[in-house]
Amino acid sequence: HHRARLDETIGALREDSQTGYQLSYALFGSELPPAGRRFAIAETLSHLERLVRDGAAARHEDDGVVTYTGG
Repeated sequence: HHRARLDETIGALREDSQTGYQLSYALFGSELPPAGRRFAIAETLSHLERLVRDGAAARHEDDGVVTYTGG
């Protein structure tokens, strides 16, 4: 499951920067209650940071906003 979710996260990354919040919609859809969205964002960020560590994604920070692109 974890490898499949990492692959899905890679597939959701684009050349233009996206926040973890934005990417959570691509991975978990738009029909989540607030508590579910918080979980989705946390899991998305976890996978993104793993991909950054592995060199498969890039993390950017501009004026306090963290975004991600494909590595």
